[in-house]
Amino acid sequence: MKIKNNKLFWLLGLILVFSCETTELDLLVDPNVPAPSALDADTNLNFIQVSLASFFEDATESGAEAVRLEYMFDTYAINFNNTNASNSGMWSTGYTNILNEVEALIPIASAAGRSRHIGVARIIKAYTMMTMVDYFGDVPYSEALQGNSGIVFPAVDSGSDVYDAALAELDLALMDFASIDGNTPGFNDLFYGEDNSSTMANWTKLANTLKLKYYLNRRLIDPAGSTAGINALVGTGDIITSSSEDFKWTSGTSINPQSRHPYFVEEYLAANTGEYIPNYLMWALAEEKGTEDPRLRYYVYRQVNSFPSDEATLDNEISCWNDPRPATYAPIDAMQAVPLPFCSLFGRGDGYWGRDHANREGIPPDNNKRTTFGVYPVGGRYDDNDADTIDDNDGLQGAGIWPIMMDSFVYFMRAEAALFLGTSDSDAAMLEQGIRSSMTTVTEFLPNPGDFTNVASATDIDDYVAGVMADYMAATSDEEKMNIIGKEYWLAMYGNGVEGYNLYRRTGAPGNLQPTLLGTGTFPRSFLYPNITVDRNINISQKPGLAVQVFWDNNPAGFIQ
Repeated sequence: MKIKNNKLFWLLGLILVFSCETTELDLLVDPNVPAPSALDADTNLNFIQVSLASFFEDATESGAEAVRLEYMFDTYAINFNNTNASNSGMWSTGYTNILNEVEALIPIASAAGRSRHIGVARIIKAYTMMTMVDYFGDVPYSEALQGNSGIVFPAVDSGSDVYDAALAELDLALMDFASIDGNTPGFNDLFYGEDNSSTMANWTKLANTLKLKYYLNRRLIDPAGSTAGINALVGTGDIITSSSEDFKWTSGTSINPQSRHPYFVEEYLAANTGEYIPNYLMWALAEEKGTEDPRLRYYVYRQVNSFPSDEATLDNEISCWNDPRPATYAPIDAMQAVPLPFCSLFGRGDGYWGRDHANREGIPPDNNKRTTFGVYPVGGRYDDNDADTIDDNDGLQGAGIWPIMMDSFVYFMRAEAALFLGTSDSDAAMLEQGIRSSMTTVTEFLPNPGDFTNVASATDIDDYVAGVMADYMAATSDEEKMNIIGKEYWLAMYGNGVEGYNLYRRTGAPGNLQPTLLGTGTFPRSFLYPNITVDRNINISQKPGLAVQVFWDNNPAGFIQ
């Protein structure tokens, strides 16, 4: 479980301001959340934006663990079925700090003619609503945001209805932006920065991109509607297509108040790593294609460059080293020539020290040997074969990002749509552009490449792209092609478990994910409702299990692991 280190600079400031003004504590109100009536539109919108970063942090952890982008301790049945701890924060932040605050902001901003504020708030609301449905399925909505209506225990709405309501919010946001004129007040934007014409153009592109995501997630249940919707959006060109339009939360380097990337705080400030990087992720980057992915050294950092050679140390630090290889870890099909990794990447011998998916053995004394997060997206250290123990002065000192919606993601989504829906795009062209966009974003994240000897070159990137595209053009079925698109999308979305979780349930790709170590548990086709709502709301009954599918997922039961 990741440490939730802060609500970042703005949230701390907001709490200080409003705690000073409060004279009586209303026990029905979270004392850490400013009362909407006490806020002006600027402060309220900034609070909502900060809360979205916190919401994404919680959501991305659960999704990333499920699809092997982050290490998951224990089996699904135990990790997700009994505790649900990782999703309680997401639920409370989504409803209390975002959806309710947006409802409070809109009349305040409307009275002041602040169309920018309203449109941005609606987009954040729509993203939150869609993500809640993607994770939980049917969720409270129509009865949950009624202020003083007297509804104490809101019932759930169908996920489909909430999705449609989110689409309506995006359309309303675009209408808000269309009403902006020279008299419309600006605001301090914590995502896109300085308030100018390009800022609002980027928010417009984000709104349309979220509409594309809406249609893509619904393609299994409404292919015709999704095709028409995606073609219309692509035809306008008013979607995210370049890195300057990326929707990301940017962390700082401040220590007091703490503004560094949460994963940097967890790993680097302790001077050793408390987390593992999944063996499968490192294998996919370092070995699966027979050549290193150019992003490998940006994504992960090795504290050592070798493994122990004596059995006593191995028994103490990597106890699985001599265990029999599980039968499920054999090659899955002819496309996968290299067997899945088991226990460690011993074959390389160069210190990529991680753990298998859902390995629940005891934690050994290997903290200062584990591979950890690198320069992208956490703002850590670039791996230049230094093999040093990390500390909080390393790398970018936590100036990382949460990659919420990047241009590379959009190209991969368009590739999938072209492959399965026959949209106006070329699936191959979108695949290639997605890879190249990801490579550019990741390699340019390192501000001083000349200080290192192992940075990715243009030739490295061209060779990688050529290899992937040769495999793609040789693929003989849509399933094979989607596995290639899905693997490249999965690699590009490092730092974003939300889109990975959706991709895997929607397509089954990547198709060769490392199985759960013990072969037990149920993959969460949706997550259980957090205990904080089931225990308090008589109108929400817990699901029978993790196999309950969200409305847009009509793939067969058990088709993913």
